[in-house]
Parts: sequence; C-alpha cells; structure tokens
Amino acid sequence: MENIAYVALSLQTVLNRQMQVTANNVANMSTAGYKAQGVLFNEELTKAQGEIENNGKLSMVLDHGTFRRVEQGPLQQTGNPLDLALEGSGFFEIQTPQGPRYARAGNFSLDRDGQIVTQSGYPVASDGGQPITIPQGDTQIMIANDGTLTTAESGIIGRVGVMRFDDEQKLLEQGEGLYAANGEVPTAAENTKILQFMLEGSNVQPILEMNKMIEIVRNYQQTQRLLQTDHERQRNVISRLTQSVN
Repeated sequence: MENIAYVALSLQTVLNRQMQVTANNVANMSTAGYKAQGVLFNEELTKAQGEIENNGKLSMVLDHGTFRRVEQGPLQQTGNPLDLALEGSGFFEIQTPQGPRYARAGNFSLDRDGQIVTQSGYPVASDGGQPITIPQGDTQIMIANDGTLTTAESGIIGRVGVMRFDDEQKLLEQGEGLYAANGEVPTAAENTKILQFMLEGSNVQPILEMNKMIEIVRNYQQTQRLLQTDHERQRNVISRLTQSVN
C-alpha cells in the first residue's frame, strides 16, 4: 500500500472515532449530569515504504484515548425535593451490586421501602456509606447544602454523601450515568454544595458539537477525495506502463 494511503486511512480511522464521540455528546445534551467527551490524538512515526520521505519516517495520526470536560453543567430548578445538584467538584456515591459507583446526576426518587434511589433503582449512600431511608409517612423532606437530610416528623435522618477524586479523568464510565473509581481513592468533598430542588444539566454545548460534526464530515470527505485522486494516479501510471510494454 502507498504511503499516502497509510496516512489517509489512519486519519479516517481517527475521524470516525471522533464522530462517534461527538455524536454521543449530542445524544446526551439533555442528560442530567452528563460530561462531554473529547478525543486525544497522537502522532506515530513509522518507517516509510518505498522512497525515503521525512528522513525515512512516515507521520501517522492515532487515537490516543478520550477525556472528559469536567466543568459545571447549567443548574436547572425543578421543584422536586429529591432532585439534587452538586455545585463544585464531587460525585454522589451510589450502591450497586458491583460495588460503589459515583454519579453527578441527582434525579433521585423514593422506592417502595422508602430508600432514596437513582433512576435505575440503586440506593444513594449516606456519608457513612449506608442507604438513606425516609420513614413511612414522613413529609417535607429538606436537604441542606452540606447534605444533612431532615423531615418535619423525624428531624435529622442522615446526610447525603458526596465524594471527590484527585484525578477525575481516571474514572471509568459504567453506563447509566455511573462511574467506577478505577483504583482512585475517594475522599469527602467538603467544599461542594448540594442544592435541593435543582438538577445539573449536561455541559455539552450543542452548537459547538454540531459545528464539530460538520468539520469532521468535511475532513473525511477531503481525505476520501485524496485517496480517490491517488488511486486514479496509480491507475494512470499502470495504464501507461502497460501501453509502453505492448
């Protein structure tokens, strides 16, 4: 395969990956607590085929991985007492059958046992790592900025746990808005506020992402035209060589 084809195909592979990530951002622009992702590129130098170019090295582009944009999403008032938003860094701790998981989305509800749970039914943990249960019949649930939860009938019931990580980029996405610690040790997020009756929206910027999709398509088309032009060049060369031999 010609050098130009190697370079073009490596670029198309990365552009395809970038399109997947961008499309996922657009699909989650209304998902509570979602953090937009981006693609990291890396240059790879390989030995050039045929003639010596760039001191015998061929510059390829490779998909090095993805990163999350961790900036705060917009805060939306809902009026639901179990809708909670985090102002600052940190995550709610969620109990799952696979162990503790962490989430920014705070659209919680009560299950039939009175436990505060996620949309998937996983219990939200207190600052002690235990499920938070609202006694049957209690009303007027109030949650302070530090997570202290009270009701009109029972007073203080517990405190919603909020944890932080030194390197949020190392967290692994698990689906359903959950992250695994991936070896990172969580600590209490002392300076993060919990805002009741509110949700943190996605930090995806729709116009930026749509413009990015258009740019990706254009770059892919340009690369495809480059491949087609090179293919025609090779066909013409082969045709002329064949005619000269005949």
